[in-house]
Amino acid sequence: MIRARRAASALLAAAAMLALASCAPDAQPAPVESVPADQGDGQADPNAEPTCETILPESLVAEFENLGLAAIEEPFSFGDPQTTSLPEGLMCTWGSPEVATDHGVQLYGWAPMDAAGTEKWTAFLVDQGWTRTEGDGYVYLSDPFEGVEGVTYAFGADHVILADTKDGVTLVDWP
Repeated sequence: MIRARRAASALLAAAAMLALASCAPDAQPAPVESVPADQGDGQADPNAEPTCETILPESLVAEFENLGLAAIEEPFSFGDPQTTSLPEGLMCTWGSPEVATDHGVQLYGWAPMDAAGTEKWTAFLVDQGWTRTEGDGYVYLSDPFEGVEGVTYAFGADHVILADTKDGVTLVDWP
């Protein structure tokens, strides 16, 4: 009886995964080299404001648009936007505007961050149980609830990046 339940559970889990995979666009696009916003002279405009289209490589934005995805721009936050938002930053949720779902969306964000902010927000996330790692000049805090390095905040010298995966933070670039 237990074997039958285990087999049925495994079969249902596999079917659910296949169903979800067939409904969503590619979970993660192929890595693309990061390219900063360009003024046309090869230099990023230091006075420009970051947008969902300028913090990501043009080729990735084009790929999202070709898939019918659009960005919803919100203030950068560490969870509840009512209590943890940084209005000078932005958080972009790329998804299909016709489909009300949190599956198959891509999440990216960028905000300026000083040392005091880094100390405050890394402590906040650690207190919430997020997993801390360091490397490549960043302090990474990844969502521990996904069992993998899913949603990740990467704290740099003067900014913080958000992506739906730890690898995804490498796609975000802003001067």
